[in-house]
Amino acid sequence: MNNEIMNNDAITTKKIVIDGSLITTKEEFYDFMRLSLGSDILIGSNLDALHDALTTVSYSAEFIVEGRDLLEHNLGSFWEKACEVFNDALDENYNISLSFDS
Repeated sequence: MNNEIMNNDAITTKKIVIDGSLITTKEEFYDFMRLSLGSDILIGSNLDALHDALTTVSYSAEFIVEGRDLLEHNLGSFWEKACEVFNDALDENYNISLSFDS
């Protein structure tokens, strides 16, 4: 799981890599998101809290999913629900983006 700041045309973007080879449980997913976004943002470990955290990100953040197949395998239907939350948040918060590495 890699978090780095990218500087592109005077806009600093926080790059957050969600690595499917390192996340095997919902708890690990929430812990990762909590650390990546800041513990004060994602207090609850549920999808509503994830949505709230993603929609309140006030800086440019790029989420990159690596190992999507592993996440789908390890997290099952929870991963599908988390992706829905990301998609909803993307519609509400233009500071965040989501992409998938192959």
